[in-house]
Amino acid sequence: MDQQQQPEDLRDTKGLPTFSIALCPSLRLDLCQLNNTQNHGTTVWDSAKVLAFYLMDTMKRPSWNMVDGKLEIQNGKKCIELGSGCGLGGLTMAALGFDTIMTDLPSVVEHVLEVNTRQNERHIKDWWYQLLEQSTHDSAMSLEGPRLRVEPLDWLQYSVSPNTVQVNGLDPPYNYILAADCIYSTEFLEPLLLSCYHLASPTTTTLVALEHRDDIVVNAFLDKAKQVGFETRMIPKKLLRTQLIENEDIEIWKLKKKRQK
Repeated sequence: MDQQQQPEDLRDTKGLPTFSIALCPSLRLDLCQLNNTQNHGTTVWDSAKVLAFYLMDTMKRPSWNMVDGKLEIQNGKKCIELGSGCGLGGLTMAALGFDTIMTDLPSVVEHVLEVNTRQNERHIKDWWYQLLEQSTHDSAMSLEGPRLRVEPLDWLQYSVSPNTVQVNGLDPPYNYILAADCIYSTEFLEPLLLSCYHLASPTTTTLVALEHRDDIVVNAFLDKAKQVGFETRMIPKKLLRTQLIENEDIEIWKLKKKRQK
C-alpha cells in the first residue's frame, strides 16, 4: 500500500477555480469548482477531503485477474454517492476499483461533476498502470478505464418515489453509499436517510461525512437515522486525517440497516 501523502495546504480551497489533491504519492486528482453561492455542492468541503483520505487509508488497492487473455479488475462491488458535488468521494471509490455511480442535481452534474469525471479518468488509469508495475502482471497490457458514471438524482424526490430508479438507471442495492457534507439542515435529513435506506441492503455500508457545526442538526441526524432503520457508529477520530485541513470538527458516521427481528 502506498505511504500516506506528505502534508500540503488543503485548508481553504473553496475559493479556487481548480485545485489538486494527492490521495497518495502516486495518485493526484484535479478538481474544478464553481464558487456558486446558490449551490454549496459546486465546491469541495472539508468533510469530502477527510472522507476521501479515509477511503484510501482503509480500503484495499485494486487488483486484477487474467480472464481470456485480458486483465479485469477483481473488485465486483458497487458504490453510489449522493450529493456528489465535485465528486471527490466517488472518484476515490472508482480509483479503488468499485463500480461507481455519482449523483447530484442536474445543474451540478453538468457544470462540475461531469467535467471532473472526464479529467480524472486518465489520472486513475495512470495510477493503475503504476500498481500493475508493482505486481506480477504485465503493465504493458491494455486496461479498461474506471467503471464510473454520473447520473442526475434529486434525493428529495427519490426518497418519496424510489421507482425513479428505472429512470435514472440505478441498480440497488449498493455495497457502499457515500454522502459528504449533506448534513447541514434538519429539513433535508429524512429525505437523505430514506434515499440511503432505499439504496441499501442489510450488508451495505453507508458512510456519511459531516462537519459538526450544530449539535441540534447532528443529533437530529442520528435520531432520524435510527427512526428510519439504521444503526449508527462514529468512525474513531484517530483514523481520520483531519490534521491536513486543520479541522477537528469533521466526523464520519457509519450506518448499517438494523437487523430485522
